[in-house]
Amino acid sequence: MQRRVFTLIEILVVVVILGILAAIVIPRLTGGGKDAAGKRILAPKEKAQQVGTISYVSQIQQAITMYKMDNDERLPANLQELKRYGVTDEMLIDGISKQPLQYNPQTGEVTSPTALPGSVGRALNLQNQGQ
Repeated sequence: MQRRVFTLIEILVVVVILGILAAIVIPRLTGGGKDAAGKRILAPKEKAQQVGTISYVSQIQQAITMYKMDNDERLPANLQELKRYGVTDEMLIDGISKQPLQYNPQTGEVTSPTALPGSVGRALNLQNQGQ
């Protein structure tokens, strides 16, 4: 009865393959790497904070719409005026940068420097204006 044994070459090939897979997967799991477009990959915790901030911005936009309905289509001067519509202090802070959300009282646009890439803030604003 003969036993099959792995050769040194076979073991080294497996180790190299595992190393390549680890080099690809670990940055995606821990964050800090870059994707194909050169943008920084967020860690899962940062991604969750980003999603939370996007959700808060959507809720703030809804509160702005309610404020406008109650105040002859006028926009609030600042986000603090939305407290009676359920907006909390926690909702006004960006989850990743811990900076206050940016608000433009002329347009009613609420943006976050880290959680809203591109024109998502404008899209949310336009969506709520159309309702």
